[in-house]
Amino acid sequence: MLVARLVAALALAALAGCATITHGSTDTVSIDTRPSGASCTVTQGGAQVARVDPTPGTIMVPKSKHDLAVRCEKEGYQPAVGSVGSEFQAMTFGNIVFGGVIGVAVDAASGAMNDYEPMVTIALLPDRFESQGERDRFFDKLRDDYMAEAADTIARIKAACTAGDECTRQVEIAEQRRTERLVDIEAKRQQARVAG
Repeated sequence: MLVARLVAALALAALAGCATITHGSTDTVSIDTRPSGASCTVTQGGAQVARVDPTPGTIMVPKSKHDLAVRCEKEGYQPAVGSVGSEFQAMTFGNIVFGGVIGVAVDAASGAMNDYEPMVTIALLPDRFESQGERDRFFDKLRDDYMAEAADTIARIKAACTAGDECTRQVEIAEQRRTERLVDIEAKRQQARVAG
């Protein structure tokens, strides 16, 4: 009976004394735009959690299983929306060893098992381009920059991972995002307004 009370008291102290066992209950995220100087609103689960005005800037946001939605505006450019993914930390299961079941329960409830990507850069599209050549140079650079970024991301995943299903899944997700983004870039190229 005394042991059960002691365990219960320790459990309550653990719950009350710390919000999480992994890496705290907030994340730092840097937000930038191309070009800089935009005003960005950040929402999480539909509620505004931060504002960066002007970009670039760094914010602290509560960890959550929900992605962050970032909407940026700048005069002379189309409003742009991006997201900052909330990824489950595979290492969180280490809490089973160090924090016991209580640690995992606290982390799951708080969203602390998820980390946000540390930085997002949102490309703002001009309201219009003076020529098709200007438009194509803009979108070619955007595509090339993104391809380099995607290749770097895939290389980091492969370098940090050991062989296994999770590594394969992470690479597949990165490749799928790369393909989706390239399709989006080409669609935006076709929709872009050209003076004339």
